[in-house]
Amino acid sequence: MAVAAIRDAAGRLLVTSAGVEGRTYARPPGGGIDLGERAADAVVRELREELGLEAVEPRLLGVLESPLRLPQGLRHEIVFVFEVHVDAEAILPCTTDAGHPVWWLTAEHRADPDLTLVPEGLAELLGLD
Repeated sequence: MAVAAIRDAAGRLLVTSAGVEGRTYARPPGGGIDLGERAADAVVRELREELGLEAVEPRLLGVLESPLRLPQGLRHEIVFVFEVHVDAEAILPCTTDAGHPVWWLTAEHRADPDLTLVPEGLAELLGLD
């Protein structure tokens, strides 16, 4: 998986979210890497597909991996995290192409005990702690 760390002028992080069993899981936009595709190309493609945004200059910040406990069973997730730049005046959609909300994550949101930022280790990688 490849995700895009996009921040606004106030330092907020752009995320999408989904609710599972009463909890909200927020993650940067992104998605799967196609067979034969480079991770940097995948994050650019996913931003275009999910949000209609044109990303430039993807820069790898790090690779995170963690086990995931999903209703379908245990999974092993490997996530390439890229810093990318988008047009500051681009109009953001309210939802992704899959219907998940798109919003700016603030410190107040992060204090919500029912919200989890994923993947594991992302907050530390981005210096949000």
